[in-house]
Amino acid sequence: MTTDSKAPGRRRSRSKGWARTSGLMAAAGLVVLAGCDFLDPTGVENPRTTADDLAQAAEPVRALLPGLRVQFARAVGSVAVISEVVSDNYSVHGTGLSTVWDDPRTIQPTDMNSTAGSTGIYWNLQELRALADFILDEIAPGDETAGNDLLAEAHYYRGMAYVIQGENFTHVPTEANGTPRPAGELLQRGVADLEQSLALDGTGAFAVAARAGVARAQRATGNREAAVQAANQALGQSGDFVFDRLYDASFFTNPPHLFLVVRALKEMQPLPRLDFLDPKYLTRESGIPVAKAEEMHLILAEAALSTGNWQDARGHLADAVALALSRGTSSFDEDDVRLSGDLSVRPRNSEIVIRADPDSPFRSGLVLDRPGIIQVPTVSGTSLAADSVQALATEDEVWHAFHLARQEILFLEGRRMSDLGIRLPMMLREIDQNPSISQGSPGTTVTVPAYIPPNDRMNRFDPASPYDANENLVTTEVTILFDLNRILAENRVTAFGG
Repeated sequence: MTTDSKAPGRRRSRSKGWARTSGLMAAAGLVVLAGCDFLDPTGVENPRTTADDLAQAAEPVRALLPGLRVQFARAVGSVAVISEVVSDNYSVHGTGLSTVWDDPRTIQPTDMNSTAGSTGIYWNLQELRALADFILDEIAPGDETAGNDLLAEAHYYRGMAYVIQGENFTHVPTEANGTPRPAGELLQRGVADLEQSLALDGTGAFAVAARAGVARAQRATGNREAAVQAANQALGQSGDFVFDRLYDASFFTNPPHLFLVVRALKEMQPLPRLDFLDPKYLTRESGIPVAKAEEMHLILAEAALSTGNWQDARGHLADAVALALSRGTSSFDEDDVRLSGDLSVRPRNSEIVIRADPDSPFRSGLVLDRPGIIQVPTVSGTSLAADSVQALATEDEVWHAFHLARQEILFLEGRRMSDLGIRLPMMLREIDQNPSISQGSPGTTVTVPAYIPPNDRMNRFDPASPYDANENLVTTEVTILFDLNRILAENRVTAFGG
């Protein structure tokens, strides 16, 4: 049960493709997945449909777009699950997710082979791009009924497929049997598609999301000026926008929600200092934010920090925090008893105080009383306060607050792993079937920066359980072993460089 205390406003080239047949399979298969109005197929339902059949439909682009929407939702959901458990945001406890994700240096292409909507991060992004290729390159040129709004939507989805691939992988092939393309090229392709979406329909339903996507992509490429320009344009269009992917309670559940709420094991368990943000997606149909105004303020803050202008950065950071806190919280009847893999009890009482590492002060208010009725942010939340941010007195403090704000405000939105510098390998199926790729080729191994703690230690805290064998609370002080935000700040980690 959830109750909003403050509801936010929502808002034929055969060379291209994962393979040409993959785009067609996605078109035929995804079109029948949909069940709610947002995902209503209203078109081809025959799984044996051919490309010629689709092209001869009355309005083929319109008929295929519901499948593309479904695939975008699948891709966003799988990124949110896998990238979050690879990062320090969540650790894995239970049988529904592999514990390999908690030790990123051990991730292999064999671990990437999932095609599920909840865990197939590589597969679903490639399927999204391939289906968008199929629609834009093979179907749209012959469809005189395809309006600019429909084409803009399709370009948006393909652009975001490229952007998210560029954020999470070092190399990805973009055509059948093709050589893997580097992340920088993927990101620039994403920018091109997003800008084409805006050129087609600069004031439509996807315009602000496309501008935010350009800002996000340009940040990832390190293009400070372009990222700032796009972020300001997005904020100029709407100062509090949220663009999310909707799910369906009956046919396509929000993927993180499965592991946070639905499954009895609650396989995804947050780092204790992030407990107050969990579970975030309270219903099966909860949307996962893909773009929101807070991220634009964070991009502006990072751009200022990267030039040494920490005073301006502090102001942008305070804007992001203030907006995040204005989103409000929702009431949720929580039944998670917070168990680790060995069935010991994790922090679950509000009297517990947490410190981010052994050199940090203890902070209260980060752990909620569970089970029971809790208040949790469902769009954005943070433990920071705008006036406290404005009072930060040194550049080092602003750097640390910036990384903490990105972690908390973009929590469970598929950003943290990329921010940590971790990049996943492509799936083994790609390596085995593509003659242009062999083991050891670019993109076939995981990338983990040296500053990431070994094994699963970025998820660890002391004591491992603050309770005795009878589940009585025996200490109220819990220390996280590593503050990754301090590590990022000390290393001056930024997408924009110095």
